[in-house]
Amino acid sequence: MNKLTLLGTGCPSPSHLRYGPSSLVSYEGTNYLIDAGSGVTQRLSEAGIKPGEIDYFFITHLHSDHIVDLYQLFISGWHTGRETKFKVFGPKGLKSHFDKIFEAYKEELDLRKEWEKRPNVEGLAYEITEINNELKIELDNATIESVKVDHHPVDPAFGYKFILGPKNIIFSGDTRYCEFLEKSSKDADILVHEVFVGLDYDPVRMSSDTIENISDYHTTPEEIGVLASNASVKKLVLNHFVPPVFDEDVLVERIAKHFDGEIVVGKDLMQFDI
Repeated sequence: MNKLTLLGTGCPSPSHLRYGPSSLVSYEGTNYLIDAGSGVTQRLSEAGIKPGEIDYFFITHLHSDHIVDLYQLFISGWHTGRETKFKVFGPKGLKSHFDKIFEAYKEELDLRKEWEKRPNVEGLAYEITEINNELKIELDNATIESVKVDHHPVDPAFGYKFILGPKNIIFSGDTRYCEFLEKSSKDADILVHEVFVGLDYDPVRMSSDTIENISDYHTTPEEIGVLASNASVKKLVLNHFVPPVFDEDVLVERIAKHFDGEIVVGKDLMQFDI
């Protein structure tokens, strides 16, 4: 079945309701995973998908909350029968990052290989493709394009556009209001967009600049509404909420002042037909 599944809709602040950011596109027998937030393998299991059944992995940027479980996906994919290379696409710096994690676990992995003697050793090969400015993958049944977004000082950062037959699905990744994302989202069937709902000042864990700076490189509800309206998006699906607990009705009202299309407050394991 052709489905979009929100695996994790949370942020760096832990929540049992919202795991770390990750989404799954399943289309005509191929599985694409976007980001590898904390708990993604558990959510995959709940969704009925083995890590070894993921064909392509896409990373939006190198913030820890989006990549913390990348190695877990690698190793659990091997454990669940992956027989091909672990194929990951993401921004410059991703290969070095993964090489270092792989090196840190090398001794442990060598022991596992020697002792467990699993037959699918090919599943331990990996291929990291770094995106500098632009990526376009053309498969038999899908085209995937990178969308350069603005998450400065994190640079580069990308969203992704999935062209699946007549349907287009856009993932914003982490970004402030971005005109290129708006242009790429034109007439999208589904736009999956992050949202900075707002933070209450807590002097124990925040400086006077914390809220301003976090807000600055994310997108407010009002800005999302304007972007979705300008792009004539058919369905707006919100995810990666900062903070993970908030008043959903108020959030929708803030967006609906600018966008009269369908608004969905995403939740972990929520699914959409493609």
